[in-house]
Amino acid sequence: MPDKTSIQHNISLFLWVFIALNVVFAYYQFTFFWGNHDWDWVKGTTQVLRLDTGLFEGRYAKFILNVALFGGQILPLLNTLAAFALLAIGQVLLVNYWQIKRPFARVLVALLPAVAPYVLGWLYFPINILGNFAAVPLVVGGLILAEKEGIKPKVAAVLCFLIALGVYPSVMEMIVICWCARQILIPPAKFKQRVSSAITIIAALLVFKFTLYGLEKAGLVYMGHYNMQTATFGEMLARLPQTLMLIFSQMATTLPFFPVALKSIGMALVITALVTTARRPADIILWGAMLAATVLSTFLTAAPAETAYMPRVNFYGLNYLYAASAALILQQKKTLCRNLGLALSLLYIGISVNQDTEAQKVWQLGKIAEEQLVERVISRIEDNNSVLPLTPVVAGELPLRPRYYAENYAKPSPYILNAPLMVRHIPSGMFNFYAPAPLFKGNSQISTLTPEMYEYLKTASRPWPSPEGLYIDENYAILLLTAEGIKAIQAQLP
Repeated sequence: MPDKTSIQHNISLFLWVFIALNVVFAYYQFTFFWGNHDWDWVKGTTQVLRLDTGLFEGRYAKFILNVALFGGQILPLLNTLAAFALLAIGQVLLVNYWQIKRPFARVLVALLPAVAPYVLGWLYFPINILGNFAAVPLVVGGLILAEKEGIKPKVAAVLCFLIALGVYPSVMEMIVICWCARQILIPPAKFKQRVSSAITIIAALLVFKFTLYGLEKAGLVYMGHYNMQTATFGEMLARLPQTLMLIFSQMATTLPFFPVALKSIGMALVITALVTTARRPADIILWGAMLAATVLSTFLTAAPAETAYMPRVNFYGLNYLYAASAALILQQKKTLCRNLGLALSLLYIGISVNQDTEAQKVWQLGKIAEEQLVERVISRIEDNNSVLPLTPVVAGELPLRPRYYAENYAKPSPYILNAPLMVRHIPSGMFNFYAPAPLFKGNSQISTLTPEMYEYLKTASRPWPSPEGLYIDENYAILLLTAEGIKAIQAQLP
């Protein structure tokens, strides 16, 4: 039973993390930003989130809190405040699970993964943040319960893991990393305790796999979705060398809002912690497991390109490897080592906050620019006096956020910079959101190719904003956004 002082320390730490998140992301909250799949969900009149909304992709627990707290709506401030509170609770549980005692070290280890730019991968879609931030306390709560004796805590731990995995399967990376770091930080007094908690984790992963299998047999999930496709054993073996290389390349590869400075400090944290603590054979094995866990999602999936270098996947993996590294360094007895960990952690958090703030500026400027583009297209369509709604056909995508980001990067990251707010396959979302009456139908395919339309597409060469960039007849509105899009649509013509 925690004493009064311990409770006060936990409340204080919660406030540190919760207030920091709200200050760092205040602009995001008050501008009420949302991503390209959220237009209908935000509107709340045509669609609301339901318990089974994410079931088709195997994420059966994804929207439990959205439905329970807000009736499936996405509300400004309340949605984000609740999500940040859940993330802060998870960080408090984590430093307690790792038994970090020094007050300043507790704050740094709790803040480091909470404000890192990996969080941007989830903030782009506000429909996701409640469930995905709740997965953090669920994972750590499950790890704490897994160490307790008796059947009931073990069953409760499995349930925590199952709910978290049902939100996003990549939480398995966080489970492995946090468990391994615990074994290095506080070696268990009894070998039986380590084995017992490990068996509980393995049991949860197996039950999760059987749950997905049962959902598939019941016809409730779509196995063609990228995150439902598991690679064959042969495929895993074939790409094992590349996956092992990914462990190290992901620490060095720059992304939007992950500049060289941030990557370098993160790598320094890992190397320092590794050199400092990996001395016994058991610790070397645990470090190997932690490093391998950061690419577990990529290794298991049949679509590795969808997960490699993806910030919202790395939020659970690489992000918590950095947190574990900071914890391991700050727990050392040597003052010089602790001071180095202190300096690296402060630098990492400082650069993270800078990048988070820049991202909010870039996102908002890009959103305004795309909204104005849509308004101009709508004006052209309405001036045409067509019978609405029309079927939209969009050639290419034109993300405008990159126009406001000056840094160079090695790998693009769709959700935190390179994805447009108006996506080619569902343009109706953004257009209908701003139109006083439905402008576009839900489908975006040409079913009847008239001679006039064929001639227009065959000879088209100039994309928007040229006058030739928009074609309208009684059934279709064809918007040519990019030269690449024009070539792609022409290649499909008979």
